[in-house]
Parts: sequence; structure tokens; C-alpha cells
Amino acid sequence: MICAGLIACALSATPPLLAADSQSVHASAIPASQDEFLGRFMDYYVRWAEGIEERGQATGESLDPDQARLAADIGIKHAERVRLVYVDEVPFPTDNPEIRAAGEKFGFIGPGIINNAQAFGYTIWVREGFSLDRPRLAHELVHVMQIERSGSFAAYARQYVLELMQFGHEKSPLELEAYDANRRYAG
Repeated sequence: MICAGLIACALSATPPLLAADSQSVHASAIPASQDEFLGRFMDYYVRWAEGIEERGQATGESLDPDQARLAADIGIKHAERVRLVYVDEVPFPTDNPEIRAAGEKFGFIGPGIINNAQAFGYTIWVREGFSLDRPRLAHELVHVMQIERSGSFAAYARQYVLELMQFGHEKSPLELEAYDANRRYAG
């Protein structure tokens, strides 16, 4: 969930793609040079994320039977492909100075900032010590389902970024769908 927020924030580091005081920016309002930047940024980020998923597929744990039933209930067609990867820190492309600087500037990475869980394709990366209870797992599984439904991580990431630009994180339809799962699967 936080990865797309990072993308949107990185874009805002290149004025004036996202005005600091703007709540909503329509994709059609992006000038060609900024649309070109979005394309370059997305290409880099998607290649990076696909490598992260490949690594997670090789090292992650399969869902247990209860988790697999939850994934199927949420609508994941290939729940057998989902892997949970427990790490000290959820990965972020800090090797790219532009992305790293944007992440730090907007408070997504840096001292005191903790990303607890994030979906990349069919892998969900979870920070060690974070309680991935049923509602939180449901949230991340919805993101996996959205990626699956989109046909590719690239299509999902682009949709997510455009929604963030238009609606902001709190009103992004993809995030609202995931937060609805938190509520539905609580208790």
C-alpha cells in the first residue's frame, strides 16, 4: 500500500506534477514532459518491483490453509502463488537517488518511518515483528487481488498512482477497497 504513495510523492518532487497544496490532479492535466517523467519513473519502479517479487517467490512462505481460504474468499484466482516474505525491513529502491530523496522528503522512508507490509505481485513482504492478523492480511491480499485483476503489476501501479494523483491516498478507490477488507475481516 505504501509503494504507490512513494511513487506519487516521487512525482511531486519534480515540480509541478503535483502541487503541494493540491488535493487532486487529473492525469489529463499532466504536461507531456511530466507524463514522460511518470513513464520513466514507472518503468524503473516496475522493473525493480518485479525483481523483488521474483526474490520473494524463491524465498517466501506459502499461505497456510486458513490464509489460502481467505485469499480465495477475497477473490484471488491463484492463491497458491501467494508468498509471505518476512524481513527486517520491507524493501524500497534506495539505490535510485531520485526515488530515495522523494521518499525521505515526504516521510515514507528515513529515521522513525516503518513500512509494515507491502504487496509486490503475488508476494507480500512483512516486517518481522508486525502482527499480520486476519484484517491486515486481508488488506494486503486485496492488493494482490487488484494486481492480479489488473493483469500486471505495471498496470496496477500506474492505476494506483493515477488514483493517488486524482483522489489522494485516503480516497483512492484501490485503497478504499483494501481498507474495506480490514473492516470485513476484523474480529
